[in-house]
Amino acid sequence: MSALLRLGYRVPGDGSLIGYNDIPLVSRLPTHPTSVHVASDQTAAAALGLLGSDEVAVKNRIRTLTPSLIPRKSTAAPAAEIRPRPSGPRA
Repeated sequence: MSALLRLGYRVPGDGSLIGYNDIPLVSRLPTHPTSVHVASDQTAAAALGLLGSDEVAVKNRIRTLTPSLIPRKSTAAPAAEIRPRPSGPRA
């Protein structure tokens, strides 16, 4: 996001930005990004369940976890028109 802002792009004005797994570092960004989050406790429980089972058949090794979307201010509907690339870094 910082690179986009330095180049003069607006987030979300010129484009939307989405992160993954809602890492704590995002709280330091000027605009907190929307994030797709998978709960680590669900991931750990699924992994431990596979490790603790006796000879799981190959077809039963796949686990599906449901992510959640955490909408924030880094996403918006597409602009009606495409803005040309900014000519240089913003001051």
